Amino acid sequence: MEKLASSLGYLNKIYENLSLVDDEQLESLYHDIKSAGVIIPSGEGRSKGALSIACSEMAKMKHGKIIMDRGDIGFPGREVGEAAPILKQRFGQVCLLINSGSGRSLSPLLDAQNLAVYIAKTGNNRDFRIDAVTSDLESPIGKLATRYGNALLLKGREAIEEPDEAREFRDVGVMEDTFVLASGLLFHGISEALYDEALPGRAYEYALETCREAIEIAERSIASEFYRFVVDKLEARHLCFFAGLGSSHEVVRMTAVRVGHVKRAVGDQVFVARETSTPSPRAGDLLIVVSNSGETEIVAGWCKNFKRMGGAIA
Repeated sequence: MEKLASSLGYLNKIYENLSLVDDEQLESLYHDIKSAGVIIPSGEGRSKGALSIACSEMAKMKHGKIIMDRGDIGFPGREVGEAAPILKQRFGQVCLLINSGSGRSLSPLLDAQNLAVYIAKTGNNRDFRIDAVTSDLESPIGKLATRYGNALLLKGREAIEEPDEAREFRDVGVMEDTFVLASGLLFHGISEALYDEALPGRAYEYALETCREAIEIAERSIASEFYRFVVDKLEARHLCFFAGLGSSHEVVRMTAVRVGHVKRAVGDQVFVARETSTPSPRAGDLLIVVSNSGETEIVAGWCKNFKRMGGAIA
């Protein structure tokens, strides 16, 4: 296994965890996703965000997937078990795709249990699949996925017995999101391989390649003026807003969860553009924009309005 030497220790750990993914588990997961007519992404918090980013890309491909989130207004049922036969009739094979480090998160667990009951009742585990990426194959979600689909083991943060004083200085970052970031890279690799209509092994290669690129970008960014500008603004007592469209919207929603944890600790809040609870900005507030082209008309309009109201833009 190739060793990386990032100054950000937890990035090295993410790469190491990706390198340990089992080939057979990845192949089985890849084939289920490739065969699916419709994918129902399920997870909580940043785990859901990591999955949603890749699903957004899958939906935009020429021969892409139908992505039906349980929170969509067009979801044809009160729960997954009720919607499953309707989705099967409309789109073909149904894949409940779960991302959960612990394998015990409530929302995806309920989704898995509901679909498992339906599969057990009908005996049809060919057209209805429960697939999961988790750090614990013995967890409730891990066991359901193993029985009614496929489960892939992806290591996350490890429990380390150490004195309280030592915990103040750790190399994994304050949020310790090793599983979330690794799973995001893995799902990205899968979406890239689907786009290329490649073999499952290519998904693994894509994930590692992207991880290496991300490490290089992170190393450059932490020494940049932009990074210092954002950190200084986040330290100030102002609200923080995130904005993006499409896949970028999923990125900013995922990022806002963690930045919000830090900002709320000092009495501030974080909002995402286009959410129903987003207030109007005030002078001094910060807007962080994620855009691939940097020229999207709607996003450019947000920036102009935000600047006109006295806010800072990153």
